[in-house]
Amino acid sequence: MTLSVNLGPRLKLVASFIPQGASLGDIGTDHGYLPIYLWEIGRIKKAVAVDVHKGPYESACETIQSRNLSEVIDVRLGDGLLPLKVGEVDTLTLAGMGGNTMLEIFKPRPDIMAQIQHLILQPQGAEGKVRHTLTKEGWKLKEEELVTEEGRIYVVMHYTREEGYTFAQIQNKGEEWYQKTTPLIMSFLSDTKESSTKESSTKEFTDSDEFKSLVLRWVWDLGPHILENPTLQLLTFIEDQQNFLKRTLKQMEKATQTSVLPKIKKFQNSIYVLEGFKRCLFPLV
Repeated sequence: MTLSVNLGPRLKLVASFIPQGASLGDIGTDHGYLPIYLWEIGRIKKAVAVDVHKGPYESACETIQSRNLSEVIDVRLGDGLLPLKVGEVDTLTLAGMGGNTMLEIFKPRPDIMAQIQHLILQPQGAEGKVRHTLTKEGWKLKEEELVTEEGRIYVVMHYTREEGYTFAQIQNKGEEWYQKTTPLIMSFLSDTKESSTKESSTKEFTDSDEFKSLVLRWVWDLGPHILENPTLQLLTFIEDQQNFLKRTLKQMEKATQTSVLPKIKKFQNSIYVLEGFKRCLFPLV
């Protein structure tokens, strides 16, 4: 069968995580291309495509009607999960919106969420918060992967009820990565000409609860599956994060208020932690 829509790398990765035979709720559907593609490749049984904005809703209606798919893909205008009926979908996709927005969308409809077996998400920001919040609520992080589209790196996550990392397991990953990265961070701090940190104070820093918490924070932000399967995209993402922190530091160091000093220290320490991850995951770089 010839496909009538062509997805970009980001939505194609989202599509690859959809289980066979799913009843899909595509929230923020835009033109409705994702459910159309999934129907045409035989992945889903049916779909409800939702958008809060009238323009995208009308575009999705037109796109789906022109393909005679109105009986299998129901387009609805409304906010988040509110247009859905209990039990009509078992899989949700949300892509291209902020992570905080996604978490807010889930809150008003616990009745819908109780029936969902698979969540496939592509948040733009607050990725660590999404992982932390959902696993703490009982979801399991089955898989996640980085993807590049138009020069930007995105992450796609797949949560299930039965299979994947639990909240406690990801917390334990923090200790594992602390053990792996600490010697490399100490070596970096000892070698860097910019640092006057002596060996004793370096060890005091890496032994501190603050440092351990920072390592754990970056495990949540980078993703446990992504850290276990490092790619060049991850290397680029880590270096982008370091460069962002360095640029922000330069601006913060111009400030005269003493209240900014703890934040400067936290940003600098994050650069060190990311260097530890980079040296551990990409030793030849």
